[in-house]
Amino acid sequence: MKKLHVWSLLLITFCFVHTGYAQEELTREICDEKAEELLRYRDYFKYCPRDVIDAMVASIAPCADLNLSATSPMSAYVRGLLHYQNRDFAYYYGLNREMSELYLFRASYNNYPPGMFTDGIYELSNAYITKGTARYDQIFEDFEELLTLGYETDAVNYVLGYLHLKNLLTRNNFTSEASINKAKMHFENSNYPMAKHWLAIMHYFGYGVPEDKAKGLQMLSDNDILNSQTLFQYLQNNNNDWIPISAEERLASIENFGALDLPDFETLDDQVYHGHFIEYDWADKGVRHYIPMTLSIQNLQEISSITYSMRFEITMNGVTVTKDAFLNVYSNHISISISQPGKLYFPPLENLLQDHPDITTLTYSTQGIALREAVVDGKLALIGRLGADIVDFNEEAHMPIGMVLYPENTSGSLLQNDINSSATMVLDKNFAVISPNPIGDQFTITYTLDQAATVEVAIYDFFGQQKISVPTQKNTAEGTQTITVESGTLISGTYIVQMIINGQPYSKTVIKL
Repeated sequence: MKKLHVWSLLLITFCFVHTGYAQEELTREICDEKAEELLRYRDYFKYCPRDVIDAMVASIAPCADLNLSATSPMSAYVRGLLHYQNRDFAYYYGLNREMSELYLFRASYNNYPPGMFTDGIYELSNAYITKGTARYDQIFEDFEELLTLGYETDAVNYVLGYLHLKNLLTRNNFTSEASINKAKMHFENSNYPMAKHWLAIMHYFGYGVPEDKAKGLQMLSDNDILNSQTLFQYLQNNNNDWIPISAEERLASIENFGALDLPDFETLDDQVYHGHFIEYDWADKGVRHYIPMTLSIQNLQEISSITYSMRFEITMNGVTVTKDAFLNVYSNHISISISQPGKLYFPPLENLLQDHPDITTLTYSTQGIALREAVVDGKLALIGRLGADIVDFNEEAHMPIGMVLYPENTSGSLLQNDINSSATMVLDKNFAVISPNPIGDQFTITYTLDQAATVEVAIYDFFGQQKISVPTQKNTAEGTQTITVESGTLISGTYIVQMIINGQPYSKTVIKL
């Protein structure tokens, strides 16, 4: 404590000795010199009481508050660091803003490398209390510049790799192959521990490299940081296979969503739907979450010819959330817009990349859900797509998240062409045995019927494209049956085997080596 007390006294003395600067004609050189002197004590900022920090702020304020075109970026940077220690707030541009964010952004805006780096890291790591979702494009531009300047290259390469891999630089459905390759390059060019962490994840799941779970686990084991050790234990003890869904569910919720029919919104009132919340992997390796979900819509009240107020409930994992919203009827879709202020927060879901003991679940939030409808696997379905944020990371979720839901009351129809459809149970996941798997140029499907049935079999790739269709077998006798599928035309990859037994769908994922 004595050492800290001495340093506090030295800093106070320093601040008051240099108050004479305020009487001088401030130049960039004078301000930079003053900022450099303060930066010498940066490691001790965190030990200083508020009044000491306030004194240092007062000493640098004349330099940091110059007009933007003449600001000493280093002075703005120092003032941002000082405000961050006190978590100071002030009203700027009509908003109560965290002052550290304001001044570090000013330093970044004026191309001061430490300011560019610190501002980007603080945005991505949620260090700013009042900060919204990070400005990914700006961070990318700044960090690309930092890379050319050779500034903190290990950490900069890690951040650039993370932005590319998580698809945070685009709003495409999935991370492109080019972005995955860029992420791999940045991680490999970095000695930063978190870069090695994400490179291990790429090898474990096969992002841009052949999938090699053993290699991924070994890389995590060798990377002596908490994140890697926590994830190593989690992956060893949990099933991390992608979840198979029917090809029609995928087509409706991703590829064909924009071309689906519009619901007759008047039939949505007082309706209950059951189905699944579906979260796809951001690199399109498969489905991460396929969670049973119930949605109910109540009390549609007309506000205008295209807008209705409403209340809806969502139940997932035994948790129910209720939210007031507006239902808006557009020319190409119907949307549920969450009433302001606030967002809809979904019940927490298991974090499938548990690399920190404090983040075992993830919570998604949204301000709107777009609705369409289709016939999926022979059943009438309401299809939802939403733009979501990952609350725990304050990060946009740049991968498809949607819902495929079936009406509880099937006596009527949501579709305007009045397709008559009945709800059916999906066949048990162990209904059929596929051998071998991974498959070769030929494989067999063995299953058992308790009555005669019509059997349809088709093979789809993970983009929903049908690759093989087996002739429909009508009046197949009860008992154990075997179907042989010729798969020599398939290239290496992951495929979905879909069977429909008397209208009931069954899907299983296979791999072709």
